[in-house]
Amino acid sequence: MAGGKGSGQLAKTLIKYGVRYGPLAVEAIRHGREPAQQAMQAALAKRNARKKALEHALTVRDGSLLKVIKEGQAIFFVFSGDAIVTTYPAVPQSAYPELLRHADLDKREPAAVLAARKPKLAPHLPKVRRKR
Repeated sequence: MAGGKGSGQLAKTLIKYGVRYGPLAVEAIRHGREPAQQAMQAALAKRNARKKALEHALTVRDGSLLKVIKEGQAIFFVFSGDAIVTTYPAVPQSAYPELLRHADLDKREPAAVLAARKPKLAPHLPKVRRKR
């Protein structure tokens, strides 16, 4: 029999990645290879920075995250209580006051709450019903 359990999982994975990275692929086709590679690398770097910041925030006492935008780039501050531990991507400590000057520190999100959230993509996928 062709197409068992594995093909259903493959289709689900293809849909998931198509929804997530499809718009980037369309931009790649429109504007050429180099800009597309840069856009893809920037998207992956942002995602990886958030993931690393969340993992770090889960390891410190009263860990929380604050997202600050600087020149179109997201910078994630990791806090332990009210003290800044580090940033992802790395930023010199001398730049912290400038970055946090207009930031609302009350918008920090506890790491435990962020880790408990379900991925946003999963609820939007249709449930596949198979005829037997």
